Amino acid sequence: MQSEPVERRKAARHPIQAEAIVHTSSGQSIPANATNISSFGMLLHIEQPVKLSVNDEVTIEIKLPDDPGKPFSSWGVARVARIDGSYFGIQLHGGTFDSLG
Repeated sequence: MQSEPVERRKAARHPIQAEAIVHTSSGQSIPANATNISSFGMLLHIEQPVKLSVNDEVTIEIKLPDDPGKPFSSWGVARVARIDGSYFGIQLHGGTFDSLG
C-alpha cells in the first residue's frame, strides 16, 4: 500500500475525508477521495489508474460532510499540479459552495 506523499506546500493543509468526482476536459468522470485541502489546492486519492497529466484542467465536485439533514457540496475549477502514484495535487482557480438541502 502506498503512503501519502510528503507535504511540499507552504500554505497550511487541513485533513479532510470527502468523496470527490474529477471531471476532465475530455469528459471523463473519475471518482476520488479528497485527503487534504488548503486555500489554494487539494490532494486527491484515486483507486484506479487514470490518464492525468500535470497542467491538465479539471473540474472537481466534492461532497462535504455536514449535517445529514443539510448536505453540502462544492465544486472548483483546477489545474493538476503534481502526480505521485495514486495521489494527485490540484491548484484551485475558482469555485463555490452550495447547500443541497
